[in-house]
Amino acid sequence: MQLNEALKYAKRLLKFRVRSKAELRDRLLMKGFDPKTVEAALESLEKSGFLDDEKFAYLYADDMLIVHGYGPLRIKMKLKQLKVDEEVIERVLERIMKETDVKQIMKRLLEKEKLKGPEAREYLFRRGFTAKEIDLLKEGGVEM
Repeated sequence: MQLNEALKYAKRLLKFRVRSKAELRDRLLMKGFDPKTVEAALESLEKSGFLDDEKFAYLYADDMLIVHGYGPLRIKMKLKQLKVDEEVIERVLERIMKETDVKQIMKRLLEKEKLKGPEAREYLFRRGFTAKEIDLLKEGGVEM
């Protein structure tokens, strides 16, 4: 009975947005479900495809990079705070960085902020881009 209630509550939470396993575990425990029931619910959700940390991390990282303009270092830090497994984070970031035109995102950020020179470089560092990525942008003809 309690397992059904936990599953119902978890699915309701997942309707609003994709969540990490750790986040869902915390929410179920806060709601008062016992740890055994929570683990059983999480296992059931994983088996049925409702819960997938890799999918969560990918969607989160994609949004952080493309929509919000944060670099891989900042994204990695945020995913660690959300208790996503290190291996999952590395796989997801590698995939996102291959699929996305990171130079274009950095260029868009600098144009929006009207930054050039050392200020531009510092700004990109603060947003979580690596020196290597910033240097590639410079090599591409963007004034730094």
